[in-house]
Amino acid sequence: MSVWNCSLRVNSVERIILKIPEKKRLMPESLKAALFDMDGVIVDNNDFHRKAWQLFLKRHGMELSDSDYNRRISGRVNSELMRMMFGQQLSEEEVIALGEEKEKMFRDLYEHHLRPLNGLRDFLKLLKKAGFKLAVGTSAPVSNMDFIIDGLGIRDMFDALVHQGMIERGKPDPQIYQLCMVKLGVEPHQSLVFEDSLAGIKAGVASGAKVIGVTTTHQSAELKETLFNISDYMDVQLESLFPQ
Repeated sequence: MSVWNCSLRVNSVERIILKIPEKKRLMPESLKAALFDMDGVIVDNNDFHRKAWQLFLKRHGMELSDSDYNRRISGRVNSELMRMMFGQQLSEEEVIALGEEKEKMFRDLYEHHLRPLNGLRDFLKLLKKAGFKLAVGTSAPVSNMDFIIDGLGIRDMFDALVHQGMIERGKPDPQIYQLCMVKLGVEPHQSLVFEDSLAGIKAGVASGAKVIGVTTTHQSAELKETLFNISDYMDVQLESLFPQ
């Protein structure tokens, strides 16, 4: 049976740490890095992305249902999505222009709602204190990454930031998480990925990392191949990251 046996102070916030017997631990002892998707993982903003996509496509004479957004768009990069929506004949300049048109709509919608997922700041501090290297691996363009990471004031918490413009293949291809690992100097078995999208979870698993699902976009039962799923960073399951 698990017992509550100690507390850890982070910025004057008392946090109770759950001691989990070794046979019940969920985390490999080899973990050295935590890799975070951004949308739906650092911030709970997918409703705003969905609305921005719907408004953007309506402007261009198309419709998008909520279910199609979750199934076809969430977690994927704009360079793939714009050609999927408008045709493979698009030039790179047209792809970039359409992508930025949509992302500006998103930033305008989300600007006054920007806040981290519950418990994120303290969780990042706990990870740093425990010696983890931290990275962001997001399908978002650099403009959105800067908007969110700098808007939250958490850039200095991360050792690497990887965005859409740094990769050739989007999720579910594992390239983005593989690049994060290279930048952190860690191996797949040393890495833990936090993801909310189906494509992102597939990317994390394909990279060789362990994956924790975040249930901001999908129900827990929909998130397969994860160690476990959390709704935010106050979940006591995360205490297994911090050996006693």
